[in-house]
Amino acid sequence: MQASRVVTLGLLSFISVNTALADQVYPKVYDTTYETKTAQGNMHTHMLSNGKGQLRTETEMPGMKAVTIIDMPSHLTYTILEAQKMIMKGQYSGDTATMDEAEARKRNATDLGVKLVNGHMSQGWSYKTPQGSTEVWLDKEAQVTTKSITTSAGRTTEMNLKTLSTAPPADSNFKVPTTGYKVMAMK
Repeated sequence: MQASRVVTLGLLSFISVNTALADQVYPKVYDTTYETKTAQGNMHTHMLSNGKGQLRTETEMPGMKAVTIIDMPSHLTYTILEAQKMIMKGQYSGDTATMDEAEARKRNATDLGVKLVNGHMSQGWSYKTPQGSTEVWLDKEAQVTTKSITTSAGRTTEMNLKTLSTAPPADSNFKVPTTGYKVMAMK
């Protein structure tokens, strides 16, 4: 019972990180990898976008691997737990706002300027959220997150870009398995 609660909390943690990233980079085409440091440990994430409103993330953390596919046009999200042969299906309610000057003004963000972040010239923004604060750096050309630091409830999550490609990923990356999995609706 305790282990399932830990897995559920871990899933909710990286689902919210992935949803936040989807809001920042749609409708860009990219294939990225990230390393995220949290209080619970390190996560490695492979994130792909086809530029058509579909985002795939593959997240690995100690003792767990999950794939999340966000289909923005259909307003659906699928979290695929391969080891458990389970799919959690839910509504996607993110806004697809790219962090630019207009969005920064809406969020009352502070412009942090431009600097080299993880090997990419990046524009930085810092803003408060109801839960804490976020500092985000976006690649000036590709407009993908190069670094993000979020503080919430006294905990800090830091995500760093490791690799970036703007080549279109294969459509097969965005297909949800249809056989051999139990689908559970999330509310």
